[in-house]
Amino acid sequence: MRKKRRSIFWEYFFLFLFGGTAYCLLELGWRHWTHWSMFLAGGLLFCIIGLENQKIRWEWSLLSQALVAGLTITGLEFLFGCIFNLWLRLQVWDYSKQPYNLLGQICLIWALAWCVVGWAAVILDDFLRWKLFGDEKPHYRFL
Repeated sequence: MRKKRRSIFWEYFFLFLFGGTAYCLLELGWRHWTHWSMFLAGGLLFCIIGLENQKIRWEWSLLSQALVAGLTITGLEFLFGCIFNLWLRLQVWDYSKQPYNLLGQICLIWALAWCVVGWAAVILDDFLRWKLFGDEKPHYRFL
């Protein structure tokens, strides 16, 4: 079944809003503040992870999908960090005191933590697409 362009637009619009909101709420819960750029990052990431998730779907284990999502989050975090922290000097975050950091924008410990967030994003994406947009019911294998 092929979806119409309009329904795909609204599907991704909803997923963008959901991802942006979820990311900001995660930050508010973890560090008690957020920045408007994190709404953009969260929305964009949720859509990208969803696209990756649609492409690899059930062929890959949930652990593999979480690792890919974590790398995606880390990559976009580096890009946004270079733009918002280094170029625009907004000081949204700073990992420069963390071991194994790259320009203070990403670090190893948070890259691993993003894999956990990526795991949740994959499952949420599958659940939302199943319940709201009529996609296949999620089923996973861990390894």
